[in-house]
Amino acid sequence: MAALRDTWSLTGHLLATQEHLYKSATQHPFLLAGAEGRLPKDILSRWLANDRLYIHSYLRAAGQLLASIDLPKPVPGSQETIETQLADWLIEALVSIRKEERFFIDVAERYELGIDIATPFPPASQAATGSGTIPGKLPGLVKMEAIFSTLTGLFNRLTTTTSQTTPLIPWLEGALTFWGTERCYLDAWSWARDKAEERRASSGGQADGDDADGGALRKEFIPNWSSPEFAQFVAKLGKLIDDAVAGVLEGREAEEQERLKGEIVGRVEGKWKSLLEAEREFWPEL
Repeated sequence: MAALRDTWSLTGHLLATQEHLYKSATQHPFLLAGAEGRLPKDILSRWLANDRLYIHSYLRAAGQLLASIDLPKPVPGSQETIETQLADWLIEALVSIRKEERFFIDVAERYELGIDIATPFPPASQAATGSGTIPGKLPGLVKMEAIFSTLTGLFNRLTTTTSQTTPLIPWLEGALTFWGTERCYLDAWSWARDKAEERRASSGGQADGDDADGGALRKEFIPNWSSPEFAQFVAKLGKLIDDAVAGVLEGREAEEQERLKGEIVGRVEGKWKSLLEAEREFWPEL
């Protein structure tokens, strides 16, 4: 029997579906405008204000998922359980995203950007539209808040359900949501980095310093989410998910493997599509 982890993975399967939607979520005109120095401060401020509120929903849902994980009672052997590794990843994510919010506030102050929904932002940004106020929530934020809220309800049920009714890999939907949103960010900002490098190369390095947003997106946000460290962070969760699924499937007859694969895929494919729609609509229109 071929090793499943060498032939099929859940994350790879999801990335191969909804390709057009994934591209629209990770190669948006907002990112291109920022990479090319054409992004007005008012548009960047709107995204920043929404992303800060996204952080708050992320924190709550990640904490709930952490609380729902059934950690092993005996001391594990030399190989930590996947649940223990997932707890470690979530703790790292919680620490990182709190740093990220402080990073947002610092960048907003240094580049004179708005960071609060429906409040005035600095005068330097008002010249772009003549309106010194950030509009309300983006459609993508509303959808992401709903996704996180649904997950929180699922996690609460997991902490009260009996073992006889617990699904395979009970934390799967939650972990895939966090992996999906982080993977989208990694690919989106890596694409923006490549576009910024193309712009710089075509101008002979002369384009630096004339960005409409003062360089905030190119100098701060692109490096933050396209770094090797962030890529490793995202890959770590993806591997945990794929290893957990492979562990459920391995050792079973082919027919049973296919049945379980269908059950697992059926649980998450619709949620994956909804997540990509939210990610696509999180970028402000220009």
